Amino acid sequence: MKTRSALALVVVLALAELGCGGQARALVRSTGDLGTAVRRGDREAVDEGVLPAMRSRVDYEVLLEEESDWGERLGKPTGARPEGVIYLSRDEAVDVVWTDEGWRFASDPTVYFGQSTPREALRSLVRASREERWDVMLNLAPRRYRMGLSAEDLRVAWTEGPQAEALQESRDHLADRLAGTIRADAHQALLDLGDGDYARLEREKDRWVVVDF
Repeated sequence: MKTRSALALVVVLALAELGCGGQARALVRSTGDLGTAVRRGDREAVDEGVLPAMRSRVDYEVLLEEESDWGERLGKPTGARPEGVIYLSRDEAVDVVWTDEGWRFASDPTVYFGQSTPREALRSLVRASREERWDVMLNLAPRRYRMGLSAEDLRVAWTEGPQAEALQESRDHLADRLAGTIRADAHQALLDLGDGDYARLEREKDRWVVVDF
């Protein structure tokens, strides 16, 4: 988790520095400035690039230790892609990315139960569970969980089972944090739910599935 904490710093820096009109070059410049601050061991300068609410989550000991290579890695990123979030309603957020042609949606906002991005899959889980679309919920589960599981099994678990109330509370907690920062690579994704809890997703071919929330 220490490495992830330092990585999260870059994401927060992007949100703090870019705003709506930022471009990749601005992100690279900001990251370079951060790398310089890390190499100098300048805690105050590092703090300037981090949102105040996120500073408690940065592992400064790992980031600033002498043998750390974070300064070099942040100072010379291999690439950058500014990203943002558009709020279509109170509980509906859509990812957007900067391209050579300007800002573009990262997924189709008209797809109601989408799974093309981690955020889409999590939003689909919230919607499907509230609307009792257990067939959709089944498709949102990883393949290893779907084996031997039916839509009826999910209905019982969410409405009648001993964990039904806990599942619904977790779902509502997730819904309140859908617009949060998602850290993802080509295979896995994490949404920080607070208090050390995460929503975890995996990629299955061209779609994302929810492992835990």
